[in-house]
Amino acid sequence: MGFFTAASDAMGGLLAIFQGWNNLSQNSPDIIIAQCDHTPATGMNDGLVDSPVQVLTVLKGVTNLGPARLISQYWPRQGEQYLIFALYHDGVYQANEGYNVVPLGLFRPLDLSTGKTLDEKIKILLQRSLDNLNRQMKAEQEEKQRLEEGLKK
Repeated sequence: MGFFTAASDAMGGLLAIFQGWNNLSQNSPDIIIAQCDHTPATGMNDGLVDSPVQVLTVLKGVTNLGPARLISQYWPRQGEQYLIFALYHDGVYQANEGYNVVPLGLFRPLDLSTGKTLDEKIKILLQRSLDNLNRQMKAEQEEKQRLEEGLKK
C-alpha cells in the first residue's frame, strides 16, 4: 500500500488531486451554475458542507433547474453563484473537493447559450471568477496598506 492510499484511507476517503480544468470537465458527469440559498451555519463531521442551492443553468448532465443540495468542502455564501463540477444523485450534487466549486460572484453570467461549446462556456466562467478575484485582491491590498499606515504612527 502506497503512502497516498494509506493517508487517504486514514482520513476516511480518497483525496483527489487537481489535474486541470479539461480533466475535471471531462470527468464530471454534471456541470451546473447554482446560487446558494443561505450560508450554512455548520459543516458536517467529515469536513464537508451541506448547502441548499438553486440550480440556475445546466451546462452538462441531465438534471433539473430549481432547488437542490450541494455537498462539498467549499463553504458557499448566500446569494452568490457558483460553477459546480459534480455528480448528481437524488437531488444532491456531490462535489467533494474544494476546487469543484468555483465562485462567480453575485450576478448571473450572460451569453452562455448561443453557439458556444462547453469548453468555451467554462473558459468564460473561469475568466469571470478570475476577474472577480483580481478586483477583490486589489481592494484587499489597498485595505492592507491603510492598516499598515495606521500601525506606523
